[in-house]
Amino acid sequence: MSSITLQTCLTGAPLNVNYVRDALKLRLRAWRNRRPTAEWLAMLNSHPALRELALVHPRLILKIYRPYLSHHFDCAQRASLLASHYGFLLEQGWGSLALQASRGAVPLVRFAGKSGAPYAIELQTVWPMEREGELVLQLRADQDLVYSVAFSFFQSQGKMAVGIGCIQGPQGERGLELNREATRELHGLRPKSLMVRLVRQLGYLYGCQEMVLVSNANRAVRHSMSKGLVLADYDGLWQEMEARPRADGNFALDCIALPAPNMDEIPSKKRSEARKRHELQEEVFAALGAALQAASNAPKPARAE
Repeated sequence: MSSITLQTCLTGAPLNVNYVRDALKLRLRAWRNRRPTAEWLAMLNSHPALRELALVHPRLILKIYRPYLSHHFDCAQRASLLASHYGFLLEQGWGSLALQASRGAVPLVRFAGKSGAPYAIELQTVWPMEREGELVLQLRADQDLVYSVAFSFFQSQGKMAVGIGCIQGPQGERGLELNREATRELHGLRPKSLMVRLVRQLGYLYGCQEMVLVSNANRAVRHSMSKGLVLADYDGLWQEMEARPRADGNFALDCIALPAPNMDEIPSKKRSEARKRHELQEEVFAALGAALQAASNAPKPARAE
């Protein structure tokens, strides 16, 4: 397999004025960021799965040059973050899974809602929300997309963390109806809450100390937000979840196991639904962990206390 270079980004592009412009722009970016560029290319060439991933999605090479996950990261920090993410994936034995999920959605979990309606959790990588996370978990109701969450694993202050760059539901009236239906089927649990908890659970299972949650001001798509094209209020959602503010402007939650509901604080007529909601989450979390372990060729991770 050939090595990944900057020119890989331009593979298949027609040789015209646009090609020359893009090539010059790419060279200038690389010259201005020589060390991060060299380190990122070295990472992509360090493993066959990463080389193939870059060949399948050449835009992966360019991610260090654009806002990614959190707007406050510079090029060197983006290169370090992406390298630590893919290093982590390789440590877990998920190279083949990441490559497979970059070509199309990989079903990880199937479960039944309250009425027996079929739901699934699927994984895609690299491209669906390319500036907001390398891994994308998607909740589907049959074939309909209900909610997506984009995230990456990375080193933060010397410790492993998992960071969410996007949480997104479908648009329009149909999207609102899917969201309402899913909330009923999840025993009153909002789909976006389930997706955030899934990422938090993965962080817990794989030794992450905290889950970093991107703020409105730090979103990688901040330019689109300024034009009114993106309206979601992440700050409000994170505060509702009792996340703490970080010095970098983002929010954080500790990666902990799913706590059992305190039945004494729940009205008696709602306790049955709360119990079923908790049991459903435990079922989905266990199935997700088992699916990822089955896709791995690494030993089962030990939780670092």
